Amino acid sequence: MISVVCPVTNWVPVGISTRQTDILWLQIFIPVGSIYCSFRMSMRSFVSVDVSIKDSINELQNRIFMEEDWKTDQIKPVEGQNLHFTIIFLGEISSETTDILRSQLSSLVFQPFTVIYKGLGVFPSIANPRIVWMGTDVEGGEKLINLYQKVAACIKVSGLVPDKPFIPHVTLFRIKNRRLRMSNMLAKYNDLKFGSDFIDRIHLKKSQLTQNGSIYSDILTVYGR
Repeated sequence: MISVVCPVTNWVPVGISTRQTDILWLQIFIPVGSIYCSFRMSMRSFVSVDVSIKDSINELQNRIFMEEDWKTDQIKPVEGQNLHFTIIFLGEISSETTDILRSQLSSLVFQPFTVIYKGLGVFPSIANPRIVWMGTDVEGGEKLINLYQKVAACIKVSGLVPDKPFIPHVTLFRIKNRRLRMSNMLAKYNDLKFGSDFIDRIHLKKSQLTQNGSIYSDILTVYGR
């Protein structure tokens, strides 16, 4: 009989044979390894429509930032390459679920349409703002909602459901200091138009969290027809 020290916990199973020890460690580490591998294969994902007039929206962001005299420790603009409508946030999904989504979304049919960017707002409330967003015209917003409904029907096959109702918006700023006053800015930009986009594709994206923010990359692109 021998004693073997576990390399992870330093726990010593006393009074069992080498063969019994090997079997014990297999019983412990195989399930743990399976969980670890499952975690490693998952990815943070969402379905989106990208903003194509990024330069115009960046100019809008810079103008608002200067007018409001904000500081970088108070509020952070969303970078141009990350400007998008989040149609549905999927969260952490497995590679198997990703394959199902790719198959289902590839069959999605929608007609391209135009959206006019109009007005600003905040979430979750003007008393406790966390983000500043840009809205759309009524007709464009309704077409985005219709697109959301089609995507939601597609992902049901994979067992996924939307985590919250869809409100057409593009996040422009993320607020660090929630004591910032937003009412005057929102009133000023309430009815202003900022340009338009031709929506002819959607993306299934993955999001990688880094110290410098999120990095988005396309998994699948589906074109309207």
